[in-house]
Amino acid sequence: MFFKIDPVNFSIHTIPVLTTELIGFFSIDGDLQYHANLSQLKYYNPPPDFNNVNFDLTRNFESTQHKSNLYVKLDNILKWLSNNFSRLERPLSIQEERWLDVDFICRRGVLKTILCSLYTRRNEWIICASKYRGTIYLCEFYTDEREYQHVNRTKTEKEFFSWGYKFEQYMVSDKPSHKPDPSVSLNECEEFHCVFKAKFGDHSLLYGAETDGISSRELITETDFITLFGKTFELIELKTIVAYNSNGDMYENISSEKILMWWSQNYLANVNKIICGLKDRNSVVRRIKEYSMHELPYLSKPFCKVDECKIFCKIFLDKVKEIVTKDHTECMYKFHWKPSAKYIVCCSEVAPDNKTYFFLKQWFLNTAEEHRNHS
Repeated sequence: MFFKIDPVNFSIHTIPVLTTELIGFFSIDGDLQYHANLSQLKYYNPPPDFNNVNFDLTRNFESTQHKSNLYVKLDNILKWLSNNFSRLERPLSIQEERWLDVDFICRRGVLKTILCSLYTRRNEWIICASKYRGTIYLCEFYTDEREYQHVNRTKTEKEFFSWGYKFEQYMVSDKPSHKPDPSVSLNECEEFHCVFKAKFGDHSLLYGAETDGISSRELITETDFITLFGKTFELIELKTIVAYNSNGDMYENISSEKILMWWSQNYLANVNKIICGLKDRNSVVRRIKEYSMHELPYLSKPFCKVDECKIFCKIFLDKVKEIVTKDHTECMYKFHWKPSAKYIVCCSEVAPDNKTYFFLKQWFLNTAEEHRNHS
């Protein structure tokens, strides 16, 4: 089966409003181990002169520990949930309809993918849905082509992927009082994640979002992290882009697809600005520039129509909620979209234990049932 998200009707839809609340965090160490703490939190420590920097993004590349080719699916969010059920449970009187107080649980990347669909020219996507006790869990999967490309990345492609992480190493440190140290070997596996609870139109969402760092002059403790968010510190997002042509002149425009990827990532984490490293063809950052969320959509030609992207995402979630009715023990739902189709999304049911798309792990279900039995 399939459904159509008709752009003709976009104008009659109310633009959904997103409100976010930071409710948690976790860290992933260099060995991909989960920690319920701030151990991987980084602090923004920019250079004094944005117009005069010399950040070699290829520095120490040979000693870089790259991310694993294994896809983690929803595992880390499920680990956070398993420690925080009591914070999300609905009152007993209405738990039969839905146990947790959210409609959808996913990684930020799923929502980012949906928001970017109207401007994606190459990559099709697959998003699977599984319903457990009234809440719909969403997980994105690679198509066979993207999976092959991901697993078989060349050295050049790995180096290209590493540049963003290396730029972060030049810009953030472990403590506000410490200077960044790019001489240290880079480990791409180290991550810090924030967990957000959000309202998007009439949908309630919970998702995890990897975070580059925070802007704070003070060391933030685990006790204070959530309560001080937005008051004494804000999240920051770091990006790089080739910004100079062979004559050394700066490019004026960035592709709509890239801009929307940046915008959606910031939008979902309530990040108000993006810090961009402008690099030359030799992968050396020469300048740094800050962009506000407001101006991001206007950096490309044609401009990104972000309101249409919001409506597209809202209608997609409406359809998922309408279609995904069976429990996870009966089936999973596979939603498949291609750029050539643009407004058409295909949907099919797959076996609940399908090895390719299975993601709602049994250990999580056991932990959830045990919690319910003892609460």
